[in-house]
Amino acid sequence: MPPSHTQTAPEDRIRFHHKLAYGAGAFVNNLLAAASGGMMIVLNLGLGMDPALVGFVSALPRLVDAFIDPVMGFISDNTQSRWGRRRPYIFGGAIASGIFFALLWQLPAGQSQTFYFVWFLVGLIVFYMGYTVFAAPWVGLGYELTPDYHERTRLMGTQNFIGQLAYMASPWFLWIMNSGYFFRDAAGEPDQVAGASGLAIVVGVMTIGLGILPAIFLRERMQSVAAAEAAAAGKEGKGTGGGFTGRMREFFSGFGETLRSRPFLKLCT
Repeated sequence: MPPSHTQTAPEDRIRFHHKLAYGAGAFVNNLLAAASGGMMIVLNLGLGMDPALVGFVSALPRLVDAFIDPVMGFISDNTQSRWGRRRPYIFGGAIASGIFFALLWQLPAGQSQTFYFVWFLVGLIVFYMGYTVFAAPWVGLGYELTPDYHERTRLMGTQNFIGQLAYMASPWFLWIMNSGYFFRDAAGEPDQVAGASGLAIVVGVMTIGLGILPAIFLRERMQSVAAAEAAAAGKEGKGTGGGFTGRMREFFSGFGETLRSRPFLKLCT
């Protein structure tokens, strides 16, 4: 006879409006991913940038982002504050990434290809830093909202449904930028670059408005546990170079071991 379904304890249940608040973070996470990739076509079609340079300026910031992500996760894991170790970064990261993304597309007119290349290279790196400050703690928070497997599954199902709405909307970005119904240039004519500039402001406002909701409405169940673990680690590390400094040393040591692993490097390449 198969085992019966486990009943979720009342204290482990997540209220529906809390699931929606966490799902708002999923919408922002997917919206930024879709917009930052889908709008890059403007560099070639609207600004006339060499496709090879477009590919390079799209890839290099992501390589930088690959190193920033685990660092941000480490910082969030080891943060101790009255507001928790996830929520302050979610709040600040949503605001920063929304502002950076909107500013990225406010392009000075009539500049050279080299200017736009440097503009997007630097701007995307700064944007992805803000994006990571939001996304890494937001992902971690989702796994900590409940210890119950089934309730966590329901939470992830809700956030995945809400997050997919952003991907459903993203194919319309190119039409919105080109149509002229929403955004026009100074002469009142449809213009893809002007469309990208206006659309980026809309995306930025939505990022801030929805991205701060998880930080405002959710509470961190693991905050007291994390504080106790940090205190214990600090006591163990006294006089031995431990504590936060020791954990950081171990973190970067693990980075080095990973990069020295030939099977891992072959898998990546």
